[in-house]
Amino acid sequence: MTPDRAILLCIMIFVLAAPAAAGSVARVIVPLPEGSGNGLEVTLTVTGIPVGGIVETIPDGYTWVGCDHPDDRTRVSGQNVAFAVIDEEAIRYRVQGPPEAGEAFTGTWEDLQTGESGVVGSDGPRNSSQAAQATVPSTPGFGYAAALAALAMICARRCGR
Repeated sequence: MTPDRAILLCIMIFVLAAPAAAGSVARVIVPLPEGSGNGLEVTLTVTGIPVGGIVETIPDGYTWVGCDHPDDRTRVSGQNVAFAVIDEEAIRYRVQGPPEAGEAFTGTWEDLQTGESGVVGSDGPRNSSQAAQATVPSTPGFGYAAALAALAMICARRCGR
């Protein structure tokens, strides 16, 4: 294999594999420092979701205090808090309530680019039918990758003459 073809093959593998990245959201809950009241700080770590949303359900007995996320991308409705995600890596929010019920927090996330969704704190899709959908070859963005690969192939052939 010539060096030009090897480089082209590496580029094609990289471009075609890029749309397969899966998103996830992890949750870490820590008590607020002494003297700042009875409450918790919740950190959501967002991975692989450039544009999407997260809906957290705060357990009964807790009160929303605030967050570091922009106000125009945060909505609080009763015990549900919705975050619009646009290239975020982490979202921190605070709640007042007893520190021992930290496991009662629940949430879901959705990636608007790939259509994937899942449970906050879980690495996989919400159920097996969504896992099957996530592996379908007609993933959004695949057409762009194929077009880019074809363009690279044409350029390689013209440069090789």
